[in-house]
Amino acid sequence: MPSVNWDTVATAAATALIVTVGIEYAAKPRLEARKERIIAALRSRRELSTALTAICLPATFLTLDIPKDAEPQVRETLKAERQRQYERMRQQVQAMTDSMDRHASTFHSGPMKIVMSYIGTVQGAMLSARTRHDKAKLILDLSQQMALILDGRWWQAVARVRALQRFHELVAESEKQTDNVPQRPGEKASVAG
Repeated sequence: MPSVNWDTVATAAATALIVTVGIEYAAKPRLEARKERIIAALRSRRELSTALTAICLPATFLTLDIPKDAEPQVRETLKAERQRQYERMRQQVQAMTDSMDRHASTFHSGPMKIVMSYIGTVQGAMLSARTRHDKAKLILDLSQQMALILDGRWWQAVARVRALQRFHELVAESEKQTDNVPQRPGEKASVAG
């Protein structure tokens, strides 16, 4: 009958106990915290992508002109709908602005600056003296470029680079338009992006 070496069994049991306790109390909390940070970052990025789509819908509606030959009742209905869509767009921009820190913090330096620039420019456009049509057009153009920059796939690398260039052009144009807005005497220049 074979004999059991109890020293080996005790050593194996002690090693298993030490490793299990070590993993449970030393490594696992860090892994769980890291997992929570990753999940929160992915959730925030998904919310930003959803917000981009949500802002494009009312902006698209606002860039369309009301037909001049439309009946008076249709014109009034379209004007009321335009007001509702403008309010939706305003609320979406405000929600993005309020969550800027959460959205931007999920990215590293370069993309973080782009996200902050996008949200700041869109908020500035909403606060500017532009017409609703011009605000909607700028916001729609910026949002379309931003969606491709953030959600574009690897095979769309060339399109993403072009979108990034167009994005920077739109931001620069927005800043120039802000500089050209006439001011009343004694009023300071407002920041639009």
